[in-house]
Amino acid sequence: MYIVTGANLFGQWFSWANNTSYFDKFETVSPENESKFDFKKAKLVTSCWSYNIFQVDNVFYIAGSWHGKDNQIINAPTEHNKQISKQSGVLITGNDYMLILVEKVSRSIWYFDFETEYFKKIKLNEEPILESTVKKLRITDDIVKVAATNNTFIYLTSGGNVYTGQLPSYVDTQSCIGKVSDVECGYEHYMLLTTAGRVYTWGNGRRLQLGHGDLTNLDVPTEVAALAGIKIIKIKAGGWHSLALSEYGDLYAWGWNDTGQLGMNAKRNGEENIEKKGQKNYAVPRPVDIYDDQGKEVELDVKDIACGTRHSAILLEDNTVWTTGCNKYGQLGFSPKDYEKLEYFKKSFHSPNITNLKGGPWCTIVEAF
Repeated sequence: MYIVTGANLFGQWFSWANNTSYFDKFETVSPENESKFDFKKAKLVTSCWSYNIFQVDNVFYIAGSWHGKDNQIINAPTEHNKQISKQSGVLITGNDYMLILVEKVSRSIWYFDFETEYFKKIKLNEEPILESTVKKLRITDDIVKVAATNNTFIYLTSGGNVYTGQLPSYVDTQSCIGKVSDVECGYEHYMLLTTAGRVYTWGNGRRLQLGHGDLTNLDVPTEVAALAGIKIIKIKAGGWHSLALSEYGDLYAWGWNDTGQLGMNAKRNGEENIEKKGQKNYAVPRPVDIYDDQGKEVELDVKDIACGTRHSAILLEDNTVWTTGCNKYGQLGFSPKDYEKLEYFKKSFHSPNITNLKGGPWCTIVEAF
């Protein structure tokens, strides 16, 4: 079951009968009418600005806007491409401009051409992608993750190899300590995590999202020095900010903080006494303290983290969800009339059955059993 708060402008979270353009509190969602798929078995694969992709067994479905039509549920057009091998295993993601399909085993990458309504194989130097650029990969070096925003693309293989770009190019990670275990991308920057708990970033650093203390752009993954002595177990990239979770349940945040998405303006002495000095951007990772409505520090471990474009969400060990940042569409779990934004993490939801926390560009998603 999925419990959602935030944007629903295109019907990507259903509620079509009520014409609900956004949820201003966490609500359990499901198709109102008989759907093409069993929503109880559905797995959310991708949440974009205008549509979501769900997977049921080996079939993918798009909910929301597709080809200019809102409020619909359709089969993702993977069946149009007869060249795709079902035995190869398939990953799918997308953004507002394209749908990307990846054959995990064969390491082939396809994108959906909206004019022809067929998938086309991405090529590099007139050679099939990953056949000319990944000659050193083992036969079993499958692609295990693909992520995309409207501006960036990143791919991770089971061997810890990383590729970026619409026409993927190999990223040199030989200097990284440990094998690459996860990758994330914001609108202009990339993050990777290794099995040694080390965090590396690269890309555009103009909004301090790389965490290296300056505005420098980087072409290669560079370790975030402020986290070098801390074992990190999870990373997330927002539009222009970054989060990291340590093995001890501590949250670290850095980057752009224009709407309070870093949650650094700690609520110490009650709502009326919150500091009013504006949102400060942070050039290096800083630990984030959480305070309750009485201004008392919450001494609970963080067990999951999520990012939207300009907001953040965390799940504490008592299964409470706390949110901060932009609340234009109610993505924090509160009415935008009450909170246009929050500069600190505020408790917004609780359920004993939460298993996972996700962030869409302008929504927050709780998965529960």
